[in-house]
Amino acid sequence: MSGVPMTREITFERAPDLKRVYATAMVTGRAASGPLPDVRAVRAGIRADVDNLVDYARVCGYTVGTTLPLTYPHLLAFPLQMVLMSEKAFPLALTGAVHLENVITATRPIAVDEVFDLQVWAENLRPHRRGRQVDLVSEAMVDGEIVWRDVSTYLARGTEHPDADSSEPPALDPLQDVPAGPTWRLGENVGRRYARVSGDWNPIHLHALTARPLGFPTAIAHGMYHYARVVAALGPALPESGLTSHVWFRKPVRLPSTVRLRTAFEPARTLSLLATAKGDIEHAVIEHTW
Repeated sequence: MSGVPMTREITFERAPDLKRVYATAMVTGRAASGPLPDVRAVRAGIRADVDNLVDYARVCGYTVGTTLPLTYPHLLAFPLQMVLMSEKAFPLALTGAVHLENVITATRPIAVDEVFDLQVWAENLRPHRRGRQVDLVSEAMVDGEIVWRDVSTYLARGTEHPDADSSEPPALDPLQDVPAGPTWRLGENVGRRYARVSGDWNPIHLHALTARPLGFPTAIAHGMYHYARVVAALGPALPESGLTSHVWFRKPVRLPSTVRLRTAFEPARTLSLLATAKGDIEHAVIEHTW
């Protein structure tokens, strides 16, 4: 009997242990060929851990209120993403994957005490000029209604495709005459501080000694950490509903480092650049629209 294949679901009652996921990936590797597996990672009945939320807010610069910070649900979806990418049938290697960009759409805020479900799947496997890229899609639902959506794009380096289409950030012309905004000194321990609240113990973020074997002269900050710092800094200027937040990660932030934020404010839009204090290296471009 033939028919449409059923999507396989992997369900979790609690967050997967990322240390175990990374350890398994580093031992076994993942470099299979073929299509993306038809599988979803699902975690139902989630309510934010208030202690973890407070710690996350402290690390990333948020003020704890009655609703979850825009980037916080990603913290809960990320382990599910990594589980999918560590699947034996997943056609890209998890070890060495590069987070290229992230798009978060908030239909409405999620209350701190609200119960929601998460589902995560992979789609849109395609060439990249430096290898192949894929989207990991995460949706948070309350009573079946999608209230928050995240598309994380990852690159696995490999055979180059010079003519492949790529997503480029918007032109930075609006920032030409914008004065410098906040400057942040990111200490050598930032990666470990963020790992404690996020569970993301990827060795490239922890210490120079663990980053060097993976090709980095120093530890580098988690992209979602400095992205969250920007969103937190812009918080009062951003609506909580009908918001799309798009970050393009450019060059890694080496630790320790000093970075500077500049933002242009327009009707229904902000455009931000996070760069070195000297402005010679761009770390991230962030656009908010509503």
